Amino acid sequence: MFKTTRDIDNLLKKHISYREGCLNLIASENYASEKVRGYLGGDFGNRYGCYATLKPEEREYTGNKYIHEFEMATQELVKEVFQAKYADLRPIGGHMAGMGVVLALLEPGDLVIEVSLSDWGHGLVGPMCQVRQFDETIKVEYMVFDENRAVDAEKLKKQALEKKPKMIIFGGSGTLFPEPVKELRELADQEGIILAYDASHVTGLIATGVFPNPLNEGADVMFGSTHKSFPGPQGGFVVSNNIEIIEKIGNTLSPSLVTSHHLNRLPALAASILEMKEYGEAYAKQVVKNSKALAQALADCGFSVLGGGKGYTESHLLLVDVGQYVDAAPAKHLEKAKILCSDDFSGNSPEIRIGTPEATRRGMKEEEMKIIASFFKRALIDKEAPETIAKDVEAFSRQFVGCQYSF
Repeated sequence: MFKTTRDIDNLLKKHISYREGCLNLIASENYASEKVRGYLGGDFGNRYGCYATLKPEEREYTGNKYIHEFEMATQELVKEVFQAKYADLRPIGGHMAGMGVVLALLEPGDLVIEVSLSDWGHGLVGPMCQVRQFDETIKVEYMVFDENRAVDAEKLKKQALEKKPKMIIFGGSGTLFPEPVKELRELADQEGIILAYDASHVTGLIATGVFPNPLNEGADVMFGSTHKSFPGPQGGFVVSNNIEIIEKIGNTLSPSLVTSHHLNRLPALAASILEMKEYGEAYAKQVVKNSKALAQALADCGFSVLGGGKGYTESHLLLVDVGQYVDAAPAKHLEKAKILCSDDFSGNSPEIRIGTPEATRRGMKEEEMKIIASFFKRALIDKEAPETIAKDVEAFSRQFVGCQYSF
């Protein structure tokens, strides 16, 4: 138990020192710049800014004169980088944004096709259906992936014709390649299907033009978070070019899912977008280069890197099947060596997800990816003692404690 603020400070120092000595390859994390993080402690964190979706100028609370101005200016930045007509920044996370989309646009009994957890989906509708009320009103099926872990567009078309979904949600937490949004648009129009895109993982690549923009490909709505490949504060958003869709989602978000939408995010988000406008293209291109280089280096070490038939990856992450070397929970084993990555969320396979956003922000490039691959080899193939590897990982990681591509 904390007794003084000194106790808090000391524990935070331990955390920072520990993380600086770890090699963070968690694809859903990034490293916001000091400038961005500095905005999180402002006065907005003390305030409320509730409003009706299409009347943001009519705030529920008084004292919102500059809060309103700030939120609208930040919305303009979001609309610009995602090439959208409308934006809603009230979701306080990507999952809440997705729930808002699903609950706003579906009727009881409607079917959704999304990415399953076993294919590194984000687990949106499936986990929602663990709540009895949702399970009784929403039906869910899962799209099929090919041998390279890319969505099989032809099988998805066939599935859509057979199952008659109201919504298809593309995107997940293991997205290696662009999704076939454009290929499904004609069928969606024909069958009255809403195409949604969970961009949580690839927002930083989409905003910089390095990954296809789903809205330009035909998605009706895109939602996601601002803290994965996008190096901003934790939070969520929804964007669309359809005002009826954005109104329905907004009216579902507030007041049902959120009232206080954590206004202290807004200055930090605005600053991170300005950073991305300045440095984002170079950052995002290096992220993908690093992902490809690390995938190839791991394959050269003997690992089974998924997606080899399509060049392993076009995103900020790669997937590796390490079942040949470990039975379960490989990420927990790697953590002992101070290598941080993610286990298969479904718990059904010994796959790991490795991401390059934070390593890239820290200043690592292709040559460092070869060194990182050697750490994985030592830990999983050579079965070297994790305590020994941890010392080398820490010495390596402490060479990269800055923040590139930032103000």
